[in-house]
Parts: sequence; structure tokens; C-alpha cells
Amino acid sequence: MEKNSILVVAYMKNTLQSLVSQLTEIGLQDYFHIDARKVDELDHLSIRKYSLVLISSAIVYKMVKPYLPEDMQYIITKRTINYANIRGLLEIPKGTMVYLVSDLKQSTEETIRILKETGIDLEFRPFYSQEEPNKDITIAVTAGEPQLVPAHIKKVINIGSRLIDISTLVELFNHFQISPFSSTTHLSARFMQSLVDITKELSDEMFRSKLLQKSLENIIKNMDDAVLVYNNSSQIEVFNQHAGEILELNSIKSTKPYLNDLSDSYRDAIKNMAVGQESFVEIDETTFYMRKKRIIIDAQVYSTLIIFRKAEDYRKIEHDYRFKAKQKNLVARYYFDDVKTVNESVINMIKIAQRLARSNSTILILGETGTGKEVLAQAIHNHSPRKSQPFIGVNFAAISESLMESELFGYEPGAFTGANKSGRIGMFEQAHMGSIFLDEIGDASAVIQNRLLRVLQERQIMRVGGDRVIPLDVRVIAATNKDLHQLIAEGTFREDLFYRLNVLPLRLLPLRERKEDIPLLINIFIKEFQEMLGRPSFSFSKAALELCREYHWPGNIRELRNVVEYAAHISGDIVFKEDLPMGSSAFTYQSDLPMNEGLKVIGEEFKRKGFLSEILVMLEFLNSEHVSSAGRSAIVDYLNKREFTLTDQQLRYRQGLLNHHELIIIEKGRKGSRIAEKGKKFLEYYKENPLAGEL
Repeated sequence: MEKNSILVVAYMKNTLQSLVSQLTEIGLQDYFHIDARKVDELDHLSIRKYSLVLISSAIVYKMVKPYLPEDMQYIITKRTINYANIRGLLEIPKGTMVYLVSDLKQSTEETIRILKETGIDLEFRPFYSQEEPNKDITIAVTAGEPQLVPAHIKKVINIGSRLIDISTLVELFNHFQISPFSSTTHLSARFMQSLVDITKELSDEMFRSKLLQKSLENIIKNMDDAVLVYNNSSQIEVFNQHAGEILELNSIKSTKPYLNDLSDSYRDAIKNMAVGQESFVEIDETTFYMRKKRIIIDAQVYSTLIIFRKAEDYRKIEHDYRFKAKQKNLVARYYFDDVKTVNESVINMIKIAQRLARSNSTILILGETGTGKEVLAQAIHNHSPRKSQPFIGVNFAAISESLMESELFGYEPGAFTGANKSGRIGMFEQAHMGSIFLDEIGDASAVIQNRLLRVLQERQIMRVGGDRVIPLDVRVIAATNKDLHQLIAEGTFREDLFYRLNVLPLRLLPLRERKEDIPLLINIFIKEFQEMLGRPSFSFSKAALELCREYHWPGNIRELRNVVEYAAHISGDIVFKEDLPMGSSAFTYQSDLPMNEGLKVIGEEFKRKGFLSEILVMLEFLNSEHVSSAGRSAIVDYLNKREFTLTDQQLRYRQGLLNHHELIIIEKGRKGSRIAEKGKKFLEYYKENPLAGEL
């Protein structure tokens, strides 16, 4: 049978090599054909030949997404530390302050959490940005990124790139409908090898050290699998709680019992197991996955390690994965910690929201567009007793009136022409026991307002075309950027519905009323786009920051993020006032200048930056009769023929400028870029004025 093909994608070469090496070591090449590429090696055509794309992280997914065909299946990996590389950590005295260095906040925090859970008792301080390092900290730990360690650090411990977690491997097998727990795959036992490899790195001196012995025992204690270590005299030296419960070791009076103290069935199973192989072992009508490994120190067998777990536990992993996969679109991703602010009013509002989250009463969030109403709604849900239940979001401005009723309340089979034969569950039913977020409630039609009023009063719904009442237990969070009092006065919004919604009101301040947050948010967005684009760090000049403080921000935080994204594409190390959309002279033409004068101003900006000629060549290509739209690779090929050599990053900068000035339109997905009407006029202007620029 032909193997399924998998493409592994990562941003850094060392991460890619580590992931592929792990997949190979646990034997996945027996079931899948595995290829690997860095993000900058991707293209639209070759990616189509793969059955599945395995992406190293959520941040990398954002980089890969433009290359993925709409129907391409992908998995974003969950990862854990490489336990085989922690020897250096075990040598550091307990409580020592050390840096945990990474380029991503998320991976830094995850690595610290895992190390703490495994019993590494150090005082970890995250270091993932350009802040001034603490000179008193002289030891740094990094997961495969030593180049980011501050220069003053005297001792660097590189524990290597993080490995793929077993839950992702289960997801991979399930995707291809292959049982990960069959007698042929032995996935769980193969995965154990990465834990067993700890023993290869421990020297005789380290192993006998009381401190290091304690650290190793803590690691074993926190493992989900049952672990047992016995010496050459068959005396059990170490076991964790799971092993103690299964083998009933806690009932044995001796602190270090022998194998002979176990029941005959367990003792015989352990002694008769082959060394170095995974086995399905039936003991007292219970099936276990087991692995046996000799611990060798200085060419001598020191002791024997047994790792085992009930097969049923791994089946539960598979069950939990499938359940979570079904729920993946019903999850709130944001928490109150994601609301970044130093503004006292916003901090007080968050404290109030945290208290309101504990109730079941309806909340109404008021705020202008772009202020983060959905972020706050998700944070409220995640802080509530309903946090483990679904979170459903519906935007009344994004769904047509004709579809809204069936989307909200569902429909019975045959309710209308084109309806699904089996009917459909609505959003309110999906949110049962959880929360439903009604965004832009001010755009709800009169019909929907009537239905919503009944739902809020009775806490029950009736599907479209149905004749039975369905009771609900759902918490309602609504939001709007409109003045509902004005809509009531105009007769377009029901007053009784307003009072049903306005039980616990919260107001989000516009950005112009929390200007002290602007530098904070800019730095957060800078880091985000630096990581996303893989570009060097950059900062805003004093004049650029001052312009941001003075600007009125009609689009609020969303607009600020867009401005930083634009700057990330076109700027160097420093973002100047003139680089910003609201600070560029090229934007004055819209209101103050005739069209030709405005086009001339844009051209002069390109000329100052030194790439007017190549911009004109790009527009010439996109304006060709045989080109409706083109991807970056096609544009680069054309530029090469015209003797313009650009890197992918340089092309992205130029495309960002053209799109910003509305000369081209960058399509979503695989469609590439196409010339806009304004771009055609820009091209015509320079053809008619050859002294201004050359084709």
C-alpha cells in the first residue's frame, strides 16, 4: 500500500532537523513518507502533493497559511522538552536564578512550566525580547536558541529544540485512520524512548549525588507513566505513585522492597520481558504497554528501568483528542491577561469584569470598533464557572438577515428549500451550558430582536420549522459599537430588549482615552510581527511615537496593530514619522491634491526609497493582458528577467507599500496580487511623464 506523505514545516533549520529526527527515531517513516522544509522554502505548487502538513507552532502557522491550498489538511504540533538533554540543569544548585531564553513568549512560558512540573527547582526568569538583561544572572537555559542568550552570560545550557508531544502523534495517526495503539505501531512505547534516554546522560558521579538523585526522582514522580527502577540485586530503588498503585508497593512495609515482594504475575512479567523492546503484556486480565531498559554506567549495568502504563489510558488520550477536535471551534482563546494596559480606568474595568464573570447574568459590552470587545467577552467566559463549556460567537453584522434566524436557532429537516435533510443545530443550542457572544447586537433585525427577547425571557428556543420547545442553560454576552439609546429613539431597536441585555454593562475605552497604553501596545505588536515575518527587531522614533499619541485612532487597537504591521513591512531598524500612514505626505493627495499630483507624491516617495524603477516593472507585469493576478514567485521571476534581484522579504516590503497606496490588491490565499485601477493610473502617469521615472 502506498504511504501517506507528510510535509514538516518549521521556521528555523535546527527545529526542522530536530522534529524530523524525532519522527524517524520513533519509527514513523514505516507508515509515512516524510519531507521537511523551512517556511522560506515553501511554494504553492509543490505543497499540493502532500497528504498532510505538520507545522511546528501556531506562530509558524501564520507564516505558512498563505501557501496552504484551501482544502489542504494540517496539524499544528504540541511540543515538550527533550528530557534526554537536561543533565546540565541537574548540576545547578536548587533555587539558583537562571534565564530561560527563547525568541517567543509562548514557548518560553511553556518550557518553564514543563521544567517546573518535572521537578527542576530553579528560579527561572523569561528572556525573550530586547530588554536590558540583569547582570546578576549568569546562567541561561535555552531550548535550541543559544544565539539569543545575552552576551554577559557565563554558562549556557542548551537543552535542544522541543520535541513533538505524544498527543500530536496520536492526532497524526488518527488523521490517517491508523490506530496508534495497535500491536504494529506501538506508538506509546516508542515515544517512551525519548524519556528513557535520560539515563544515557547520567554519569556515575551524578547518579550517586543526593541532590541529583532527588531531581531525578521528582522527574519520575511527575511522569504520567508508571516508572520502576531496580538494581542488580532485584531491589526496587525508585518507583513513582502510579507504579506503587498498580503494583501495590505501598502495602509493603519495606521502604526498598524487592521484585520478589510483588505478586507472582507482575514479578514474572517484569523478569521475562525482553530488554530494549516494547511489549504488550497481559497481567491479571489487564493489558499494559511496557518498556525495559538497562541503565549502563561506565560500561557496567547499574540497574534496570521499567516504564509501563495501562493500554486503556492511551485509548482515553485518543478519545479526549477526538472530543476536543469536535470542540475546537467552540473554544474561547483569550484571558484577562491578554488585555494589555497600564491605564487605571481599564484596570478597574477588568477587576469589575472579573467579578461579573462569576455570575450567570447577561453582560452588555459597549465600545467603539477595534477596542477588543470579543477579547473581553472570551476573557469573561474563561474566568467563569462555564469555562470548560463551549463559547459561541456570532456577529450580526457579518451574517445576512435571511440566514441569521436559522444560524441562531437551527432548523428542522425540510424547513425550507436547500435545508439539510437531517436538519441543523443552531448556535444557541451549541452554546448550551456555556456562553454565547452576540457581537454587533445593534445590527440585529426587528424579527431577530423579537426572537432574542423571547430567548432571554424564557431561556428556551424553537428551531425554524419546528414545533417543540428546547430549554437552554446559556450565559449571554452582547456587544455593540452603536448608541442603543439613539437606536431606540429612532425606533430601530426594541427598548424591552435593551433592558434585557443591559443587566451588567461594561464600557471599553477608546484608544484616544488611554494614550498611555500606546507605547505598550506598539512594543507588543512589534514583537508579534518581528516573529511572524522573521525580520530584525525595530523600534519607533520619538517623532513617530508622538504622532501615534496625537492621532485620534478611529479604528482603535485594531487600527494601531495595522499601522505596526505596515511599518514592519516597509521600515528598517527605526520607524520614522514619515513611514506611518497618517504621517506620510503621500496621503495628502486624497483630500488636498488632484489625482496626478497625488500620484506624483507617491512616486517621489518610492524614488526616495530607491526602488521606483522596480515598482514600475512590477506594475507593468501585473498590468499585462495575460496576467490577472500573480504570486510572489511569478513576480520575482519577471523581475529577474528585467535584471532586478529581490529577496522574498524585500518583495514583501514593496508589495506592502503598493497595497498601502492602493496601487495593487493582495488577494487572500493562493490568488496572489493584482493591479488596482489606481495602479493603472499610476503606470499611465509615468508613461506620459518619462522624465519622472523609467520603465
